[in-house]
Amino acid sequence: MKKILLGFMLIFALQACSEKTTADSIKNTKWLLTEWPGQTLPIGKEGSLSFDAENKISGKSFCNGFGGNAVINGSTIKFEQIFGTMMFCEEVGQAEKIYLDGLRTVNSYKLAGGKLQLFIDGKVAMIFTKAE
Repeated sequence: MKKILLGFMLIFALQACSEKTTADSIKNTKWLLTEWPGQTLPIGKEGSLSFDAENKISGKSFCNGFGGNAVINGSTIKFEQIFGTMMFCEEVGQAEKIYLDGLRTVNSYKLAGGKLQLFIDGKVAMIFTKAE
């Protein structure tokens, strides 16, 4: 009996620690790109992603600024109508293209441990840390 009770308590504790993934979870937040599997983060340049209350997005793609819309349903996410400034940034131009193309391709997300993980077909594409 003690083992069953302990099992229920463990399940309850684990559920209490997990973060719920909803559209409201990321409204009015700003994130900094801290991990980019398969890519190299440009040194001294920032990649960021912000969400406002209406799921409009904005951010910095290492050199240029960008904006657009996020469509969120449960754990699925789609970034649409992404636009950006067009300053010439030779040292990070290729990284910017890969970053913005990645955002256009992302199709799900997860919040865990103060991090925003973006996925493309179940594979981690980008990991952001919440900015203060």
